[in-house]
Amino acid sequence: MWVKGLKIHRATSWLITLFTLITILLGYAAMRRWFPDYEFLLFLHGVTGWILPGLLLVHFIFSIMYLKLNLRRIIRGFKNERTSGTSFLRLLQRITKWGIIILAILISLSGLTYYPWFVAIFGNFFDFTLHVDFDIILSLFMIIHVGIGARFFLTRKKITHWSVNLSLIFLIMSLSLITFVIDLPPGLGDNQVRIDGKIYVYNPTEVETARPDLFQNGSFSVFDILLYLDSKGEIDLTFHLNYSMDTHVIDSLNGKTNWWYQIYYSGGYPEKNVERIDHYPWKPGTYIIMYQESSSYVQNAYSTFREEVDRFTFNNNSIIVPMVNVSGHSFSEVFYNVTVLPFNLRNETFQHDVITAMDVILTLNYTGSITCELTWHESFRGASYVHSYFVSKINTDEAVGRCGYLYEVSDSFIWLSADERIITSPESINFYWECS
Repeated sequence: MWVKGLKIHRATSWLITLFTLITILLGYAAMRRWFPDYEFLLFLHGVTGWILPGLLLVHFIFSIMYLKLNLRRIIRGFKNERTSGTSFLRLLQRITKWGIIILAILISLSGLTYYPWFVAIFGNFFDFTLHVDFDIILSLFMIIHVGIGARFFLTRKKITHWSVNLSLIFLIMSLSLITFVIDLPPGLGDNQVRIDGKIYVYNPTEVETARPDLFQNGSFSVFDILLYLDSKGEIDLTFHLNYSMDTHVIDSLNGKTNWWYQIYYSGGYPEKNVERIDHYPWKPGTYIIMYQESSSYVQNAYSTFREEVDRFTFNNNSIIVPMVNVSGHSFSEVFYNVTVLPFNLRNETFQHDVITAMDVILTLNYTGSITCELTWHESFRGASYVHSYFVSKINTDEAVGRCGYLYEVSDSFIWLSADERIITSPESINFYWECS
């Protein structure tokens, strides 16, 4: 029975190692958007995250039952010169084991903030920062713990040559260094535009805006970068300002038509959008991809732009949103024909009285229809440069852990902060609660 229990203990230790590695890598892959289908990676991260605590529990039980490590005996062993090295490793093995158990519990519980039911019960008690900040310590404890276990395994197999011990030390140090490197926040990258697969470099300090009615001096849009490259003779751009859509239209780029773009900031990923190219603000860490779309996609986007301008004109040049949905995890309200007021939250970027999606929620707060709070974020765990306001509370529902407020403009969701998304006169805006 003792031998069988010992085998189960060792088998679960290797399974724990495997699942910890897989779980952490899946978490990083989803958070850093290493692959396009990050939601599937997040799902797998959740599955392995549920398996891991079970394995840890089994491993802990068999450790108590079959590996009765006596702390006093280990400490007494330091007095014996022949066993001092082994005793130290046994003590370190036990310390890292308890560290792994405690950290795994904390990280697992804070990871449960993904689920609304958990947030409703515990609120922000198990803060999600535990999940993203302590994972590196857990990884290091795992590396050390498994390394010590490997050393004892080799000793049992009579493999005790000094080169083996040196190799283990080198492996532990290498894996620890890799862990630190992976955990480093993503950089802002170079200032580049990818056009039809080719990379073009630009200097943001030399870019000027073609929309001084929207942007302050020093701020500019994605379209302005194309104008800069065209002025340098690096691309061949023909365009015109279409007043019926309130945007610049690309007639041709390098002799080709039907161009569209994808843009994402630090920590983001490429996504389709229906946004005016000369409204989308640039900031450090911006990635830009120009590609050819279908004619139908481009024309549908243009049709949306025209409808918005027509609505704006019909309302005497006022932005009146026909329907605004606001919902938290405990409430849902709908407001009709909301006249949006400018609050000039981002006057360092936009001109005075330029209206953004955030102004919608601030208007409802100003009129007493709701109450809200905003929080400024310099950066996120997976994004080096954010510099935006986010809705942190509406009425009594406060963002907590991985649950908070997202928004859509005319059923279009993109990872562009509401305080940076200029609106013309959309048919609807939806602020809603989601855990992600």
